[in-house]
Amino acid sequence: MKKIFAILAALFFSTSAYAVDLSSFSGSIGLTGNYGLYGADGKEENTNSSGVLERTTKKDGAAFVDGYASVFAELNFNDNFALGIDYVLGEVDTPKNINSGEGGDDTTDIEVEAAFEELTTIYALLKSDIGVYAKIGFSTMDIDVTSKNAGTYADPGNTDGEQYAIGYEHEADNGVGIRAELAYHEFDSVSANNGATDKNTITVTNMRGATARLSLVKSF
Repeated sequence: MKKIFAILAALFFSTSAYAVDLSSFSGSIGLTGNYGLYGADGKEENTNSSGVLERTTKKDGAAFVDGYASVFAELNFNDNFALGIDYVLGEVDTPKNINSGEGGDDTTDIEVEAAFEELTTIYALLKSDIGVYAKIGFSTMDIDVTSKNAGTYADPGNTDGEQYAIGYEHEADNGVGIRAELAYHEFDSVSANNGATDKNTITVTNMRGATARLSLVKSF
């Protein structure tokens, strides 16, 4: 989160350096419905108590879909440029991954799932006079891992990423608008292990996704 606010401050002051007229500032707030398709490559490494790698299991291109809500606020420098911050309400949950018979006795199933929490994005928005706009953003989120029959996985913690979007805003009366948007995002790789003597280590790479969004926005 500190990185997010540092980038936001840098963008604000660098923009102010170009003598933007402060009297032209305005604000916007909004509520967004998101529906996304997300994918990643996963690798599980099973190491025995002597530190010898016994087995590696890979799953490339694993994907899932999820819907969630987010809220955002924007500082509009003029009719064509704004800086914003978007915060996801709740979690984005992955499906439960079940590895049959890998619990040590060759009969117990290992279950692992994850939740993406505190997903926050700061972005710059460039909008044309006809309502078409583009966004570039920087995101951060926490990953919470839950497991069964595999010891206790230490949470990977925070990971950062980038986001790119294109959309269209229809402006109605009284400063109310409706946005339709498509976004692409990707995140840095993460890793977690179960802390057991017979260690399982999970590494997730190539985390990426595409999201369709519909937003209600109020400018003032």
